[in-house]
Amino acid sequence: MLRKLSLRNLIGILGFFVLAIGIWKFKSLVGLLLLSVAISFVGKPIVGLLSKITIKGRSIPTSVSAAVSMLIIFTSTIGIIQLFAPLVNQQIEAIRNLDFNEIAGATGRSTVWLDEQFGVINFSGDERSNSQYILEHLESSLKFEEIGQRVRGLLAQIGSLFFGIFSVIFMAFFFLKDGALFRNMIEAVTPDELMPKVQSIMDRTSQLLTRYFGGLIIQVFIVTAIVTVGLELLGADHAFLIGLLAGLCNLVPYLGPLAGTALGVTLVALSGPATANTAMIGGSLLVFVVAQMVDNFFTQPVVFANRVHAHPLEIFIVISIAGSAAGILGMVLAVPTYTLFRIVAQELFSGFKLVDRLTQNLK
Repeated sequence: MLRKLSLRNLIGILGFFVLAIGIWKFKSLVGLLLLSVAISFVGKPIVGLLSKITIKGRSIPTSVSAAVSMLIIFTSTIGIIQLFAPLVNQQIEAIRNLDFNEIAGATGRSTVWLDEQFGVINFSGDERSNSQYILEHLESSLKFEEIGQRVRGLLAQIGSLFFGIFSVIFMAFFFLKDGALFRNMIEAVTPDELMPKVQSIMDRTSQLLTRYFGGLIIQVFIVTAIVTVGLELLGADHAFLIGLLAGLCNLVPYLGPLAGTALGVTLVALSGPATANTAMIGGSLLVFVVAQMVDNFFTQPVVFANRVHAHPLEIFIVISIAGSAAGILGMVLAVPTYTLFRIVAQELFSGFKLVDRLTQNLK
């Protein structure tokens, strides 16, 4: 009996690792699939609401409800993007109005100052001046000859982006049209003896991830509200848009807040009135610091940890590992993926000491 149990556990563990390797191998396709599933979760309430509407005693077909739902989601996304259009146009106009002759003169004055201050120290080791040595190194680092190659790479990425968008819309439509399609796909490849556990995994995962994504919405709302109110009090332009941008950047753990703060302060400095001074920039930086303190000491430890039933240290370690392995995308998907793995481990491998320790707070 023990031998059979051990063999079954061994086969289960091997199968789990094979599945994990397969997911990693086809991570791009899996990412598109999961994104389409997430969009279908967002659109499901809209489909349910439209299905209750009757026209001449007939309900609206599910395919029509799914199409309308996708149209609403797509239009809302485009609307959010268009909110940032005035801000982007203003920055483009500011760049267009730059006096490059003045910039060149400032650069020349800087190189003269560099030679005067550090003339005693010769960085190059030859007859070249320090400014000439630094400019030559900057020139070689920019590698202008690779611009064509980078443009071709950018065009290829744009093509991949459009293909990904089409794939997500296509899959999300059918997930909305047939609400049980994804569940049926999983159950179709599940052995009968494991069906109860797999169904439990899907139910619990859906519940926990719904709570987690609800936490993300709370996080974006809190950061957006704090930054917007703070910048409005300072009299900064486009306070709401900068606050929303900071909130969206916060979806990326650790790196996102830094990027959001740097980008937000830069936008305040560039889009503010001509009289904007150091006090305005310092005040905006303080606003972002307060927002990040609230997020770090309240939102992430309390909201996220309680919603996925994991210790804050667990979340930190998992996000760090995911960031090292898969970059920013890995950091964004770290907590949902870890939650799924914990539920699977608890359902299929309970009895192992490590699994029991990691999943003891799961409900």
